[in-house]
Amino acid sequence: MEISMSLEPHGWLDVVINSKDGEEIEIPVSFLTDAIYDIANKVSILNNEVNEVIISVQTEPGEYRFRILKVSNTLSLFEVFEMNDNFSSEMLEEGTLLITEEIKTIRLLRIIHRELTKMKDLGAKEYKERWNSDFPISAYERITDSILRLKQFEVNSE
Repeated sequence: MEISMSLEPHGWLDVVINSKDGEEIEIPVSFLTDAIYDIANKVSILNNEVNEVIISVQTEPGEYRFRILKVSNTLSLFEVFEMNDNFSSEMLEEGTLLITEEIKTIRLLRIIHRELTKMKDLGAKEYKERWNSDFPISAYERITDSILRLKQFEVNSE
Protein backbone atom coordinates (compact mmCIF):
# COMPACT_ATOMS: atom_id res chain seq x y z
CA MET A 1 0.00 0.00 0.00
CA GLU A 2 1.11 3.53 -0.72
CA ILE A 3 -0.34 6.88 0.31
CA SER A 4 0.57 10.28 -1.08
CA MET A 5 -0.65 13.66 0.08
CA SER A 6 -0.29 16.93 -1.75
CA LEU A 7 -1.28 20.22 -0.14
CA GLU A 8 -2.81 22.42 -2.81
CA PRO A 9 -3.26 26.19 -2.58
CA HIS A 10 -6.49 27.43 -1.01
CA GLY A 11 -7.60 24.68 1.32
CA TRP A 12 -7.40 21.35 -0.50
CA LEU A 13 -5.36 18.28 0.33
CA ASP A 14 -5.15 15.69 -2.43
CA VAL A 15 -4.83 12.22 -0.91
CA VAL A 16 -4.13 9.24 -3.18
CA ILE A 17 -4.21 5.72 -1.77
CA ASN A 18 -2.91 2.81 -3.85
CA SER A 19 -3.59 -0.71 -2.61
CA LYS A 20 -1.38 -3.74 -3.24
CA ASP A 21 -4.10 -4.97 -5.62
CA GLY A 22 -3.71 -1.90 -7.83
CA GLU A 23 -6.82 -0.07 -6.63
CA GLU A 24 -6.40 3.70 -6.53
CA ILE A 25 -8.58 6.08 -4.54
CA GLU A 26 -8.25 9.82 -5.02
CA ILE A 27 -9.68 11.89 -2.18
CA PRO A 28 -9.94 15.69 -2.48
CA VAL A 29 -9.91 16.60 1.23
CA SER A 30 -11.44 19.95 2.14
CA PHE A 31 -10.28 22.27 4.91
CA LEU A 32 -13.80 22.14 6.44
CA THR A 33 -11.98 20.43 9.29
CA ASP A 34 -8.27 20.31 10.06
CA ALA A 35 -7.88 16.86 8.50
CA ILE A 36 -4.08 17.11 8.47
CA TYR A 37 -4.05 17.60 12.23
CA ASP A 38 -6.53 14.73 12.67
CA ILE A 39 -4.44 12.38 10.53
CA ALA A 40 -1.21 13.30 12.34
CA ASN A 41 -2.74 13.24 15.80
CA LYS A 42 -4.58 9.94 15.48
CA VAL A 43 -1.72 8.15 13.74
CA SER A 44 0.64 9.46 16.44
CA ILE A 45 -1.29 7.71 19.23
CA LEU A 46 -1.60 4.39 17.40
CA ASN A 47 1.58 2.87 18.82
CA ASN A 48 0.62 3.73 22.40
CA GLU A 49 -2.14 1.93 24.26
CA VAL A 50 -4.62 2.71 21.47
CA ASN A 51 -5.56 -0.25 19.26
CA GLU A 52 -7.94 1.49 16.86
CA VAL A 53 -8.30 4.96 15.38
CA ILE A 54 -10.86 6.33 12.97
CA ILE A 55 -9.97 9.41 10.95
CA SER A 56 -12.74 11.31 9.15
CA VAL A 57 -11.93 13.60 6.25
CA GLN A 58 -14.46 15.80 4.51
CA THR A 59 -14.87 16.19 0.79
CA GLU A 60 -17.49 18.40 -0.80
CA PRO A 61 -19.87 16.63 -0.74
CA GLY A 62 -19.12 13.46 1.15
CA GLU A 63 -16.80 12.02 3.71
CA TYR A 64 -14.16 9.31 3.88
CA ARG A 65 -13.13 7.48 7.01
CA PHE A 66 -9.87 5.65 7.55
CA ARG A 67 -9.93 2.96 10.21
CA ILE A 68 -6.58 1.71 11.45
CA LEU A 69 -6.74 -1.33 13.70
CA LYS A 70 -3.68 -2.84 15.34
CA VAL A 71 -3.65 -6.58 14.60
CA SER A 72 -0.41 -7.24 16.53
CA ASN A 73 2.54 -5.28 17.93
CA THR A 74 3.88 -4.77 14.42
CA LEU A 75 0.90 -5.17 12.06
CA SER A 76 -2.14 -2.98 11.37
CA LEU A 77 -5.27 -3.27 9.27
CA PHE A 78 -5.97 -0.16 7.17
CA GLU A 79 -9.50 0.34 5.85
CA VAL A 80 -11.07 3.13 3.80
CA PHE A 81 -14.82 3.76 3.92
CA GLU A 82 -16.78 6.22 1.79
CA MET A 83 -19.79 7.92 3.38
CA ASN A 84 -22.59 9.66 1.49
CA ASP A 85 -22.69 13.00 3.33
CA ASN A 86 -20.35 15.49 4.97
CA PHE A 87 -20.13 15.07 8.74
CA SER A 88 -22.04 11.83 8.33
CA SER A 89 -23.91 10.42 11.31
CA GLU A 90 -23.86 6.98 9.69
CA MET A 91 -22.14 4.15 11.50
CA LEU A 92 -18.83 3.17 9.93
CA GLU A 93 -20.20 -0.11 8.62
CA GLU A 94 -22.97 1.77 6.78
CA GLY A 95 -20.34 3.31 4.51
CA THR A 96 -18.91 1.64 1.43
CA LEU A 97 -15.70 -0.27 2.20
CA LEU A 98 -13.22 0.63 -0.57
CA ILE A 99 -9.94 -0.82 0.69
CA THR A 100 -8.96 -3.23 3.44
CA GLU A 101 -5.30 -4.11 3.69
CA GLU A 102 -2.78 -5.27 6.26
CA ILE A 103 0.35 -3.17 6.56
CA LYS A 104 3.29 -3.15 8.93
CA THR A 105 2.59 -0.43 11.47
CA ILE A 106 6.09 1.02 11.12
CA ARG A 107 5.59 1.27 7.34
CA LEU A 108 2.29 3.10 7.78
CA LEU A 109 3.87 5.51 10.26
CA ARG A 110 6.80 6.12 7.90
CA ILE A 111 4.44 6.84 4.99
CA ILE A 112 2.43 9.36 7.01
CA HIS A 113 5.63 10.89 8.43
CA ARG A 114 7.09 11.26 4.92
CA GLU A 115 3.95 12.99 3.63
CA LEU A 116 3.76 15.29 6.66
CA THR A 117 7.45 16.15 6.20
CA LYS A 118 6.71 17.39 2.67
CA MET A 119 4.08 19.73 4.12
CA LYS A 120 6.31 20.81 7.02
CA ASP A 121 9.06 21.63 4.52
CA LEU A 122 6.79 24.26 2.95
CA GLY A 123 7.52 26.38 6.01
CA ALA A 124 5.08 27.62 8.62
CA LYS A 125 3.92 30.65 6.63
CA GLU A 126 3.29 28.81 3.35
CA TYR A 127 1.63 25.90 5.14
CA LYS A 128 -0.75 28.24 6.97
CA GLU A 129 -1.57 30.15 3.78
CA ARG A 130 -2.48 26.92 2.03
CA TRP A 131 -4.31 25.16 4.87
CA ASN A 132 -5.44 27.99 7.18
CA SER A 133 -4.13 26.16 10.28
CA ASP A 134 -0.78 25.66 11.95
CA PHE A 135 1.27 22.58 11.18
CA PRO A 136 0.67 19.82 13.80
CA ILE A 137 4.24 19.78 15.10
CA SER A 138 3.55 17.92 18.37
CA ALA A 139 1.76 15.06 16.60
CA TYR A 140 4.52 15.00 13.96
CA GLU A 141 7.14 14.60 16.69
CA ARG A 142 5.10 11.83 18.37
CA ILE A 143 5.05 9.95 15.05
CA THR A 144 8.83 10.33 14.84
CA ASP A 145 9.16 8.90 18.36
CA SER A 146 6.77 6.02 17.56
CA ILE A 147 8.84 5.08 14.50
CA LEU A 148 11.99 4.97 16.63
CA ARG A 149 10.28 2.83 19.30
CA LEU A 150 8.89 0.40 16.71
CA LYS A 151 12.27 0.18 15.00
CA GLN A 152 13.85 -0.68 18.36
CA PHE A 153 11.08 -3.22 19.09
CA GLU A 154 11.69 -4.95 15.74
CA VAL A 155 15.44 -5.10 16.38
CA ASN A 156 14.93 -6.54 19.88
CA SER A 157 12.41 -9.15 18.73
CA GLU A 158 14.65 -10.64 16.02
